[in-house]
Amino acid sequence: MFNIGLPELLIIGAIALIVFGPNKLPELAKALGRAMREFKKATDEVKESFEAETRDLEEIKSTITEENVLGDLAREISSLEEPSPETVTTGEVAPEAMAQTETSSAEEIVISPEEREVEEKKEEGSEGIKEGTPSHG
Repeated sequence: MFNIGLPELLIIGAIALIVFGPNKLPELAKALGRAMREFKKATDEVKESFEAETRDLEEIKSTITEENVLGDLAREISSLEEPSPETVTTGEVAPEAMAQTETSSAEEIVISPEEREVEEKKEEGSEGIKEGTPSHG
């Protein structure tokens, strides 16, 4: 601790014996022992209270983290849409749905049956108009 060896300790003891006398020296040693014991007890209490506060903070941190994770999961789940009949069970888009649209976004590729009928009617109408128009040539 203080790097004091046996010769230094004997010199300190001899000086204390001369200064305080043989009658007071045991009382001083006893008081020094009590003071050291109280100091150690106080430091242990501070250490335990610090560790308890640290544990409480860790619990609060984990609770907040879990709430954030659960909140994020809830938002993700609520943002997911039910799969339409156009999607394959593996999550891939059916080939018919891909042929119906020109965009490459997975959300835009999936078409409801009503939308498909409307697009088919538009295509039939545009083909009829093309057939009825005279060609220039």
